[in-house]
Amino acid sequence: MKIIIEYDKAGKYRDEAWETPILRTKGQTQAVSPAYAAQLIKKHEAHLFKSDSGEVVFDR
Repeated sequence: MKIIIEYDKAGKYRDEAWETPILRTKGQTQAVSPAYAAQLIKKHEAHLFKSDSGEVVFDR
């Protein structure tokens, strides 16, 4: 299971250590692991993407 996040800062990001970093822009969404989502949120680099009804969006 992955969580959809929305980036708050542009930069190069990678979900897993062995992946090549990919340039992401502010406002872009991506499905990431829960652990990586927590790291980005803690560093204020992303926030959880929520549906129109205010629910957190998950990707299977």
